[in-house]
Amino acid sequence: MNYSPDWVLSLACSVITKRYILEHVPIQSFTNVFSKALEPMYEDLTGSKLREGVEEEMRFLATFDDDNYIEIVNAHIFNVVTYVKPGKKRNLKGFFSNELKPKVTETSIAASNKSFKAFVFQLRTEPKLKPESSWDLSQVKDMDSLITILNSPALVFDAL
Repeated sequence: MNYSPDWVLSLACSVITKRYILEHVPIQSFTNVFSKALEPMYEDLTGSKLREGVEEEMRFLATFDDDNYIEIVNAHIFNVVTYVKPGKKRNLKGFFSNELKPKVTETSIAASNKSFKAFVFQLRTEPKLKPESSWDLSQVKDMDSLITILNSPALVFDAL
């Protein structure tokens, strides 16, 4: 089976969360557009799995008495793409590895959500985890096909 790497699932959920907040388009629109493009690469990234991941992220964010959700989600996106773990840079394409390569084991929404929660708590104690204000996902090299998918337009009608 071709399962998505855990960080790709986490990235997709956070990008949908961010875009949902900013663009006021139904979550279903984003999950339909993303899953249609991602499923040929990663069989487990279905619309329902993405929707469940996004809803878990948003429920967790809603528990905070904080209005900077975009800042939190953007920091998560930056750290997921940039680091394997704190202090260890992610090498998207190397001579002997490819971080975008499908995995043989499936990542659960529970594991992804646990990782997101841990990051949010870590961010609250270490503000240095936030990216520079000018940082954007489009600046990341070696993942052009994934960035194209994550930047795909989603319309209200895509929810149908």
